[in-house]
Amino acid sequence: MPRGEESSASAPALKKIDITIARLRLLLADISAREHSIEDQRRVFREQQNKLVTFSMYGDSSLDSVLTMLADVQERLAHLDATSQSLSAIRKRAEFELESLQLTKGIEEAKVLLQDLQARQAQPVGTADALSPEEIQAEIARLRSLINEASERAAQNIERAARRG
Repeated sequence: MPRGEESSASAPALKKIDITIARLRLLLADISAREHSIEDQRRVFREQQNKLVTFSMYGDSSLDSVLTMLADVQERLAHLDATSQSLSAIRKRAEFELESLQLTKGIEEAKVLLQDLQARQAQPVGTADALSPEEIQAEIARLRSLINEASERAAQNIERAARRG
């Protein structure tokens, strides 16, 4: 496959990764906003509980009606706690997926650059955009190292995910 075709073949894959990364970032932003909202609601419900306790002592309602209102507030708090736990689980998974996709993207971009450099290595030294052989070798070594490091981190992520179940 000629060099241009290899680069263009990886472009749709990189674009798809970019779209998925953007969606995950939006999801994480939505989760953060919802978590802040839940904290605000928790604060309001706790204030309501305190007011109801005070109301039970100094208000005109019966103890049964105050207990019913407290039970309603506690039910709402329990619902918030369950929602918070669900958001936390989604956040952890989304953060893991985002990190994995960013590693994958970095590897794919480095591979494209590596292919480019290897093609440029074959060009005569007198060409306008040609690098010196030493510069090309140094950059190829750097990219290979980057690919290896990112691949190792991706493997470690996979192992951690497998242990978590």
